[in-house]
Amino acid sequence: MKLKNSKHKVAVFCGSMFGSNKNFKDLAITVTKYLAQNDYDIVYGGGENGLMGVVAKTALKYNAHVTGIIPSFLDKREKIHTKINKIYVTKTMEQRKKKFLQLSDSFVALPGGGGTIEEISLVISALQLGVIKGKKCILFNYNNYWSDIINQYKKVMNSKFAYKNFKDLFSVCNNLKEFKELY
Repeated sequence: MKLKNSKHKVAVFCGSMFGSNKNFKDLAITVTKYLAQNDYDIVYGGGENGLMGVVAKTALKYNAHVTGIIPSFLDKREKIHTKINKIYVTKTMEQRKKKFLQLSDSFVALPGGGGTIEEISLVISALQLGVIKGKKCILFNYNNYWSDIINQYKKVMNSKFAYKNFKDLFSVCNNLKEFKELY
């Protein structure tokens, strides 16, 4: 299902670090540039560090509207980005998660750590429970980065711990061509 853009807000989940592979940064730039040039707004974690900072900087460079959502206690660790268009500073991680679900029309997971894994699970669970409806979650499985999680979700389905429509709650793309087919 290709997503229509009418100022569609894409949440980009990714690491607050750069990771071990320099190509992760290139991927963040390429995906964000594509979204920005196709008039999508970007919602992200609100910090300046790592891939998150790359996403914000790239989106701004290509004139996308950028919204950050960050809990106040992370300012010391991740430094709140002050040059983005809109920043929501929450008191708690729970408020941050709710804001992501409210503001975003779709979700893309690039390489990241524990926070990104939690965000993927949050969105898929919210879709499964009907907390949010009609929103797409995309795992960008660059160089099989998310393969273990994807296999775990398959195991959940095969073990009958999910409804039959569970497989429709998220999409997987492995390269930019497949990503463009979704956006």
